[in-house]
Amino acid sequence: GSSKPVDHSTKMPNIHGLGSVSSKDNEKKGEEFSGGGKSSHTAVVRNKDAKRPVVIITVYSNGFIVSGDEKGFRDNSDPVNKKIVEDMKRTRQAPKELEPIVASVLKGRAEEVAIEVKDKSSEVYSPPKPTFKAFQGQGFSMKSESDSGQPQSQSLLSAKPVKVSVDSSKPSARVLLMLHPRNRVPQAFNTTHTALDIYQHVLSLTPDIGPFDLVSGFPPKSILNEPSKTVEEMKLKGATITQKKK
Repeated sequence: GSSKPVDHSTKMPNIHGLGSVSSKDNEKKGEEFSGGGKSSHTAVVRNKDAKRPVVIITVYSNGFIVSGDEKGFRDNSDPVNKKIVEDMKRTRQAPKELEPIVASVLKGRAEEVAIEVKDKSSEVYSPPKPTFKAFQGQGFSMKSESDSGQPQSQSLLSAKPVKVSVDSSKPSARVLLMLHPRNRVPQAFNTTHTALDIYQHVLSLTPDIGPFDLVSGFPPKSILNEPSKTVEEMKLKGATITQKKK
């Protein structure tokens, strides 16, 4: 065997097809690099090894998103992000600055990674509007109460204690439930499970606790304001959800 030192860094493959990210004069290159697909908009590294994870980079005119990256959208107003996009366009390879991002997405699960690039560089990314409504003064107090407070409690009041069943063939996320008073319970949910599913699951684990809220994030916010929101939409992958007695 060879005694080469083990390289723990993520080995980055050539990103074929990044020509498709650039402007019109590069269109031919994009086609050539995309392996003759119908559209030059998606560039794919030939993924010969089925075990090799695929990371998708979506490039917008004002930044990019790496799939699985906790930071979400990376804006070009940050010079590092701008350089990553410009280097990808120029060299059609993964720039050095991209490696730590991809490595953090993989968390050491694989040494090799296939990268797929989605070209949305003609679009400006705008973050989804937060659903949180700022309180708008006394005149609106009746309205805001009926808007958010009432419907929420209806579905929660009629909630039954139901343990979740996780479908292993679908994407799932692990979360840590901190149950009252200090009981740590690791739990997997499918990314399509809703806040209501989580509430009902916790209800089944703590049937005698009485009314409670579930909060997550910094600063802690209730995940029950919109019980129909999914684990994916609330970005709860790897999160801690704390049960608070009311």
